[in-house]
Amino acid sequence: MLEKQLDNLRVRRTVVNSVDIVKAYGKCDVFSVQLFKDVMAEVIDEGNTKLIVDVKDLDCIDSSGLVAVLWAKHKIEEIGGKLIVVGLNGSHGYKVGLVDEFCGLFSTASSVGHALKSLSIKTR
Repeated sequence: MLEKQLDNLRVRRTVVNSVDIVKAYGKCDVFSVQLFKDVMAEVIDEGNTKLIVDVKDLDCIDSSGLVAVLWAKHKIEEIGGKLIVVGLNGSHGYKVGLVDEFCGLFSTASSVGHALKSLSIKTR
């Protein structure tokens, strides 16, 4: 397990059954998003093709955080992988409408367990 923190954002990276899980806590905004993106980039740069991004414990995520997840989704798909987001819904603070619009761009799951099942079936 790897954990990094910057200001109000804490990001934890773990591996379960060959699936990387990046879990964020606190507030992901323009001031802290680089940490979030860097941890996701580490997963992708290592060639890992299964990534779960768990944002259910974020107090809020702004457009910069959502764009970082979208960036990671595209990068992992370029190497034949898949990204699933857990906990992305309208409860993430002041950008509720924006979060709802972004939900359609991601594969989502209601829990890390469901995401793990989905990745074990649908990817190599």
